[in-house]
Amino acid sequence: MSWHDTQCTMPPKPRFLCMDKDDVVWRQVDNATDEWDKFIRTNEIYRAVGNLILQYRNGQPEVMHRVVKGGYNIIYRLEYSDGSSAIMRIPIKGIVPFPDEKVRYEAAVMRYIAANTTIPVPHVYHHATAAENPIGIGPFIIMDYIDHHQNMSRELLDPTLAFERRPVLDPQISERKLELLYAQMANILLQLSALRFPQIGSLAKHEESASVMGRPLIANMNDIVVHTNAPPAILPSQAYNSSAEWYKALADMHMAQLAFQLNDAVEDEDDARDKYIARQLFRNLAAEGRLVPADLLKSDGGFRLFSEDFRPANVLLDENLRVVGVIDWEYAYAAPPQFSFDPPWWLLLEEPEYWPGGYDAWMEAYEPRLQTFLRVLEAEEEKMAAADLAESISSPSQAGDGKADRQLSRRMRESWEKRTWLVNYAARKSWAFDFIWWRYLDESYFGPNDNQDYQARLDCLSEPQRNAMDSFVTLKMEDSRSQESRAWADKDARDRLHALLI
Repeated sequence: MSWHDTQCTMPPKPRFLCMDKDDVVWRQVDNATDEWDKFIRTNEIYRAVGNLILQYRNGQPEVMHRVVKGGYNIIYRLEYSDGSSAIMRIPIKGIVPFPDEKVRYEAAVMRYIAANTTIPVPHVYHHATAAENPIGIGPFIIMDYIDHHQNMSRELLDPTLAFERRPVLDPQISERKLELLYAQMANILLQLSALRFPQIGSLAKHEESASVMGRPLIANMNDIVVHTNAPPAILPSQAYNSSAEWYKALADMHMAQLAFQLNDAVEDEDDARDKYIARQLFRNLAAEGRLVPADLLKSDGGFRLFSEDFRPANVLLDENLRVVGVIDWEYAYAAPPQFSFDPPWWLLLEEPEYWPGGYDAWMEAYEPRLQTFLRVLEAEEEKMAAADLAESISSPSQAGDGKADRQLSRRMRESWEKRTWLVNYAARKSWAFDFIWWRYLDESYFGPNDNQDYQARLDCLSEPQRNAMDSFVTLKMEDSRSQESRAWADKDARDRLHALLI
């Protein structure tokens, strides 16, 4: 496979940067969530939550703050007379389809990070399942509230943007300030890179010897169930022993997303063929071990702890711009090493699929910020190498144990230059997949494709895949006309997906 940039002889086919989610399902989710939101804000619930927090975190209570609602969770905060606070964090009903599982994994990750790094995370007092919650509002974690000045995103944000706009890095930010903040993020990434595991999956133990005990639970799995009504039974259910196996599972999830999203999934028959063929080709490459170079599929050094939601908005700062807390560890799991080797998308605060001007404009703006980040990452690597040397001299038996990756900066630079980061980004994001595939990946694997669409790729499919395409396209057009949602029985859903995983 060639990773060089390809040139088209004519403008590429116009394509949305990100596929729409099902508006019918989204309205249903919003309605259900709104009803639950009213229930959890009553005075009776506030009192019950306060009493439950006090069972696990003693003190003289003073103020119960108003509920704060995030993307996946609500937060109750109980403030004590000494100025400290504890919070109770609960997954939002209807937005999180695996609430017990999510809470269990997140609590385990925070405890493991606290025991094995210097990354400041909230102290966990207790977590419990929905069945164990006497209030009846879902599984929960009770943990310390970390006092802070503001999150890092607010310090990096363009101050001229309206409050309701999506976040974008301040183009006028000083290099000195950027280096100070980036360096602390680099240090956190280096510490996470030292945490190695023998399988791909989620942590479910909190002792220092914690091991992978559950399937990898990722944001894309959450979104597939919530935004397509697909039953959880069609998703991965076990840990994985190799990167190749996980890439195949990720590729299959892209097909599941397309299969079960009934509305707003395809524009017309050609668009349905584009999306079907892109997913089958991606699946074929994953099955053949060709998605990334063979050396990147190796995991001799173990799988790395990778947090999909690690970004400046979840990093808390004091008034001196020093990190005092890192929060929101949902969707952190032992992942293929290459995921940790990719340069972080959040250097500009905004994801490329939402950037004004699209991916090319994002990459142009990203390049100089990446150079700044790699420079401070190299400096952090040198500091850690010096500390490791001193430790190995004083404790020879500990030399080499649990050390961070001292080549992370080199690996990130290679990932950027060879564009392997685009493969992993596409693998993790079903709704952003199609644009990345046709604009950046397809020709790197299969050669010139002037129109950047399915017509030049029909011969790249297997005969069974070609034979299944027309009936699938007909089905998707019927789906798009229905403007309905559907509750799937597990068997029916498995049958529908099985017909496409060929």
